[in-house]
Amino acid sequence: MAWPFRRVFRVFWWVLCTATFCALPLTIWEFKNQGFSPHYQAWFVGGLFVIMTIPISVYEVAMHTEYYTRPRLQRHVIRILWMVPIYSLDAWFALRFKDARAYLDPIREIYEAYVIYNFYAYLMNYLEDELGMVDEHLAKKAPVKHVWPFNYILQPWKMGQEFIWETKKGVTSYVIVRPVSTALALITSQFGFYLEGTWTPNNAYPYLAMATNLSQMWALYCLVMFYHAFKDELHPIRPLSKFLCIKAVVFLTFWQGLSLNILVAVGAIKVNEQFTTYTAADVAEGLQNFLICIEMFLAALAHTYAFPPRDYMDPNIPTKGFFTNVRYMFDLRDVVVDVQGELTSAVPGLTVR
Repeated sequence: MAWPFRRVFRVFWWVLCTATFCALPLTIWEFKNQGFSPHYQAWFVGGLFVIMTIPISVYEVAMHTEYYTRPRLQRHVIRILWMVPIYSLDAWFALRFKDARAYLDPIREIYEAYVIYNFYAYLMNYLEDELGMVDEHLAKKAPVKHVWPFNYILQPWKMGQEFIWETKKGVTSYVIVRPVSTALALITSQFGFYLEGTWTPNNAYPYLAMATNLSQMWALYCLVMFYHAFKDELHPIRPLSKFLCIKAVVFLTFWQGLSLNILVAVGAIKVNEQFTTYTAADVAEGLQNFLICIEMFLAALAHTYAFPPRDYMDPNIPTKGFFTNVRYMFDLRDVVVDVQGELTSAVPGLTVR
């Protein structure tokens, strides 16, 4: 991708964004005058943000794919960057087709676990490239104490192989728990035992939400512990900005959806069902998807700072070219191996092939 083309692309994108933001207030005003429903207004405005979001992420992925100088790192970066277009498109379609949300939301939910795993793998691969035997290097360090309240219930992990295994296990377990909880939600919803936003004892939603939330929080906590142990070694790749970008998307969107469901449960979000086919839960889901469409635009901009392709533009390292490198994005053997290791450790005697 030659420099002139990149410059033309950037100019075109800036013109597109400027025109969109200038036309947005006029468009909303015209929609209200024409009597369009809030649903279609939200879908159209959300679509404008999706149109501005996707070129940013696709451009970043294309640049990383062309300058594929550190495959062990960049394959994880590319997987993380795909989170934004997947989230934005998923939310936009779910905003338009409310009956398809049960099938669209699981895509987003499963990919968020995949992103957390890839960030951990990215950090670990960097340390392996720079330090060699990471566990031996870590064994020479002072123990990292657990933060409150875990310091009252957990002993410090032994520095070295045990510390690495505990953090890896915490992250990988979320890769397992999230798809399983999503599958259980789909199954129980078919039998009428899963009503999102309904907090009753005979409903599967509060139990699955709690299990997912605890697993997610533990995975993020393990990432924080890992960062504290290797803060100095990871400094060259600016891990804090990367972690905050991922945490903001994964953690805040989850709590945003949970908060909206709580507002439905307490009656803060309600509709007059005599005049609409939408329920209060539908309104909360629509609001969540609308906000995600907007938030992913901001996340795409943040990713350009946290995961810039220029970090890998080394003219002294030859690459195989854009189209040759594309296939590496779809090689998931590393994920399969780590999940197998987690399952075999969790279930003694289990052999996964």
